Amino acid sequence: MYLLDHIVHFVKEPKTMVEKTKEIGLHTVEGGKHEMWGTYNSLSYFGLSYIEFIGVFDETLLEKSAEIPYTLHESYKKRNKKNGFTRIAIRTTTIEEDAKKLRDAGYEVIGPDSFSRIRPDGSVLTWKLLHFGKKELPFEFPFLIQWEGSDEERYNDLVNNGTIQKHPLGDLTIDEISFSVTDLQWAKEWASLFEHEIVESTDSYIKLKAPNCHFKFNLEQKYEIVEVKISGSKEEKHVTLEDGNYLFVR
Repeated sequence: MYLLDHIVHFVKEPKTMVEKTKEIGLHTVEGGKHEMWGTYNSLSYFGLSYIEFIGVFDETLLEKSAEIPYTLHESYKKRNKKNGFTRIAIRTTTIEEDAKKLRDAGYEVIGPDSFSRIRPDGSVLTWKLLHFGKKELPFEFPFLIQWEGSDEERYNDLVNNGTIQKHPLGDLTIDEISFSVTDLQWAKEWASLFEHEIVESTDSYIKLKAPNCHFKFNLEQKYEIVEVKISGSKEEKHVTLEDGNYLFVR
């Protein structure tokens, strides 16, 4: 099963997002440092899916990380380090098997590799990442993540340490992520790789259904993450945070 894990939103200063998002009714907490990549984050959870507001504390480490193909850091550099939505991560529990499946499908695979970061309370969080793609392709697929421990264990831990709390704006869920793509074939390939059902298909867009959200691919002249729609809000509104567009609906 392949679920939305998180959306990566690069910002100038992750710590400030705790107060900025509080103003619009979101609960966001400081995350911690990725010492190996030169980045740090703050996090806003919606169940076990979350938005990662990420920033850079060491440009040298980031540049080194960006040398690895298909990574988040390479994507950020290719976008001239422009803030806003950059990539998404898909959660899996079969990352070793996924690596073989993707290689057999003709993709270049980096990993799985193990990583960790230190939380503000000093505890250590660990996970595995897998990156994949083809050098000649303009489209960037999600990277895969497998967390240590079960979903239930992680959820309970995040509730107990205050990371997951009810948002003042409502009982919120990440409902849909919209992309612009230059070819709808990428949506069909995505559906095949991640076993996501095609629920709507026209000449101008394709919508996929994952177990915990929807992905909509709109035919445009470029590739980017356009908007994140969040449902369950007490009020409907559109918010732009550092070039990231959020639509809150009831």
